Amino acid sequence: MKLLIHVLAPLLSLAVLVMQRNAINYFLMGFFRDVGRIKARNRRLQNANAMIASGNKKNNWDIIFKRDDPLEDLDFESEQDNDTSAERRSTYTLQELAEFGDGSEGRPILLSIFGRVYDVSAGSKFYGAGGNYHMFAGKDVTRALCTGCKSDECLVRNTDGLTEKQLAEGKRWLSFFQLHDKYSYVGDLEGDREAWLDALIESDIKTKAPEKQEEGVEALDRTVPA
Repeated sequence: MKLLIHVLAPLLSLAVLVMQRNAINYFLMGFFRDVGRIKARNRRLQNANAMIASGNKKNNWDIIFKRDDPLEDLDFESEQDNDTSAERRSTYTLQELAEFGDGSEGRPILLSIFGRVYDVSAGSKFYGAGGNYHMFAGKDVTRALCTGCKSDECLVRNTDGLTEKQLAEGKRWLSFFQLHDKYSYVGDLEGDREAWLDALIESDIKTKAPEKQEEGVEALDRTVPA
């Protein structure tokens, strides 16, 4: 029994250490992502031409503490109306994404999230060879960024079984890439991009619906004489 304890104890300690390290890495990934989202948001607010809803009361602390709606400032419809940009975008299969977006031999570094393909070549120190996220190049990273898992089994185009909290993380990453000054939206994955976005936005609406209902009740209470 003592021998078994001596064998298992170091293994358990190692497992706990690995879990803690992964949790810390996941936290730091999200923290620096949200710092980037704050910088992008502040630049947009300072831009006289930026389309920011006048009723938007979100502040930087809401983003840091994840109290924000990450899709609030994203305008996907205007992309469809911009014919010039639409003509430059491509549709990729997963195989094409891997072949033409791996960053090797002068090729761009592409990744996809929720069916949208982004060129992140400007972040080659992160996504290129030797970078902490080099495994994302040429991959669909939806599940990986929803869960914080960077292993091969997570680099798949599958969101089955993910919780609302995990999907919310994915939405924050979508916001990060969409608003980033140096990363550009260059196309879509073949197939269900619109369906993914529709489901994503619909889930966001459902999540926000109880809040909106409460706000409406409070507003009504203020207008009704006591």
